[in-house]
Amino acid sequence: MIQIALLLFGAEFVRSRAKFIGGLGLLWGVMGAGVLIDGMDGVLYFPMKAFGILLLLESLITLSVASSGIGAQKAVLFFKGGVCFFVSLLILANKTYSNLLLAIIFGFSYFIFGLLVITSAFVVRYPHWRFSVVTGSAKVIFALLLFTPYPVGYQSTVSFFIGSLMIVSGISALRVARRASLLVRGTSSFELLTPRAPVMSLTIKSAVKPELVTVAANPPSHEPLVVHIWTPEGTAENTPVPRPIINRYIAAVDSQGVISTGHAALELQPSIYISLYPAADIDRSPSEFFRILKATRDNDVPGTFQPDYAKEAADWCESDRKILFHHYNSSALEHFWMNYSLDNRYNLTYRNCSSTVAYALEASLDGALAFRSERWRDCLRTLFMPELWIAAQVRRRALTMAWTPGLVMDYARALRAVVHPVPQSWFQRMPWKARHVDTLSNDAPGGPK
Repeated sequence: MIQIALLLFGAEFVRSRAKFIGGLGLLWGVMGAGVLIDGMDGVLYFPMKAFGILLLLESLITLSVASSGIGAQKAVLFFKGGVCFFVSLLILANKTYSNLLLAIIFGFSYFIFGLLVITSAFVVRYPHWRFSVVTGSAKVIFALLLFTPYPVGYQSTVSFFIGSLMIVSGISALRVARRASLLVRGTSSFELLTPRAPVMSLTIKSAVKPELVTVAANPPSHEPLVVHIWTPEGTAENTPVPRPIINRYIAAVDSQGVISTGHAALELQPSIYISLYPAADIDRSPSEFFRILKATRDNDVPGTFQPDYAKEAADWCESDRKILFHHYNSSALEHFWMNYSLDNRYNLTYRNCSSTVAYALEASLDGALAFRSERWRDCLRTLFMPELWIAAQVRRRALTMAWTPGLVMDYARALRAVVHPVPQSWFQRMPWKARHVDTLSNDAPGGPK
């Protein structure tokens, strides 16, 4: 989450505060170690009741503003708020059965996440997938530790869980600070989010070193940046089989057994249109689909970039969703596109239309909120926006498996809510406050909702 926030605040903000981020991460990790040890020695000093009250308040706020979400954001906020509400009640109850239920909830969640990471790594085989198997196995082992009453005991489940999360997040902050300190003046904070694996690199190495560019965000433009989404269900030739989650985020299977994965593109008039597509149709029959899911070089095929939206829509169909941004960094986007377009490889998993649009969108938002970084109050307000948390979760799931049009749609909507927040604060959007507020619709006017 903090990486996305730093991207939006811009390179100058990141470089000037790299040491502060590192120090904060170190302090946070040390505090987490203290909480972890406190949970293991059998004598709790952690303010459990105060934490439960804070978590209860946070869950009530999340549930209150969830109805103003768009699309999947609403479901995610209701789910997050509901889970936090239930967990806070169990913490405040502080009974033997409530501690056991907490251990089951935390352990089961991490067990499922660990299995998901391991399974996706084996199926997709993206670069460094063996490391993902190790991290997934670590999550499974951590879940099993939560299930057992030894060595921490069920009464220490919460402090043990929180301490472990604080240590991991502290290490993550230290890694971000290290990468931030290495940013060269004139480069983009987009480097913080760039995948490190060579096969996933966003640019190709050439004999000529790309020219460094200044990436200060541009003022609002009359030409919006548009993220086009063709959903799998919307592009199916025949009636799709009703599988809501799978159809939205993976692929839709129609009544004839044909798989449709949808499409994504990014447009900035008049000169940039980013839409990567395989030069020849890929066999997406069920018998071949799992083979081509592997992110290996033998599944690389020649790709082609569509010239513009008008031609693509005329040859195929109009996009289902249009997500508009009015604050963006056109210089950073042009620099990204100049390098990315030199390589026309296509891979269904790691270099597809959706991953291309996701990385292009991130490049275009570099420093988009630089004006908010001038005051700590605005920085903290951005960091506590629920949409930023949603964007981070969507990105994490996409990098664990693969970018799909559904994930790009949710990612773009969440980022737009951060870049273009509603006029009212979360308190003013409470159900008992005034009238319903339209959230500056993430989709283009007149488009399907």
